[in-house]
Amino acid sequence: MFNPKVSVIIMSYNQDEYIDSAIKSVINQTYKNLEIIISDNGSTDKSKEIIENHANRDSRIIYLDYPENNKITVRQNKAAQVSTGDYISLLYGDDYYLEEKIYSQVKIFENLSSDWGVVHGPGFREDVDTSNRVFSPVTKAHGESFLNLLENFTDGFINPISPLVSRECYLSNKSFEELFTEGEGVFFRFALRYKFYYLDEPLVVMREHKTNMGKAIIKNGDVHSFCMKKIAEDPDFPIEFIKPLKKHESNHMFGVGFECIRGNLNVKRGVELIRQSAKIYLPNFFRVKFLCVYLLSFFPIIMIRKMMIFLSYIFNWDHQKSLEDYYS
Repeated sequence: MFNPKVSVIIMSYNQDEYIDSAIKSVINQTYKNLEIIISDNGSTDKSKEIIENHANRDSRIIYLDYPENNKITVRQNKAAQVSTGDYISLLYGDDYYLEEKIYSQVKIFENLSSDWGVVHGPGFREDVDTSNRVFSPVTKAHGESFLNLLENFTDGFINPISPLVSRECYLSNKSFEELFTEGEGVFFRFALRYKFYYLDEPLVVMREHKTNMGKAIIKNGDVHSFCMKKIAEDPDFPIEFIKPLKKHESNHMFGVGFECIRGNLNVKRGVELIRQSAKIYLPNFFRVKFLCVYLLSFFPIIMIRKMMIFLSYIFNWDHQKSLEDYYS
């Protein structure tokens, strides 16, 4: 009978409002051959107490209790090294799984060859203030997926807690410990050597609240650029992907720069990113929006700010505060 062990890694840091339900969502999975590794990154709230209570009641839990906060990449790599499962699944302490998550994905892997490294799919987003849950689509990357991920990066991309990943795929692509957190870059590295299987079924829930890491716009953009550079330096990187990679990096850098300007987060940095993006992929000058924003970047900063305030009023743009200090 096909019954592989699955290691679920729960990353925890000061999320005592949510960590209990995150842990319970794993404990209550219909698939039972689980190893639950909870890595607490120096929490100062009640998270440790909640985790300890669960660890004392469930022998499947391995509790990595750290007294101080460190880079998420360091903690995640250590948890992966401790794991013994045939497959690895990641969960953040403020999110949760639906009860069929692991079972549904293990059943898919049962019929796949070893060159398939990732089973992923869509999920839900839940507003913590209203409890409203909405469907959150992702890229439907399936099979050889690297080029698909490059070209469809803005179409939802990969839900970070959705994938079930083969052990070999996961451990051969350790997180870059130079970074505080790696984000989506790891999925590009997975896709260089492994196929992705898209399961069109929402099996996870990510909570929306004011300190989500995804709102750290500028820092996340810098992290993504770092990861793309590392990927391009890979000795096995296919030469035919160089141009699509440059186009992707230019578009991503432009997008971050535009958000910096549009939201008045850091107009100076936004201008720098837009100008850099133009140097990476010159054909973007044939895009009207790109050309207009590029020309705008040469206006005085104070004028750009005033124009964005005016346009924000006209188009009713929604803004969010950047959380760059979260990385400090």
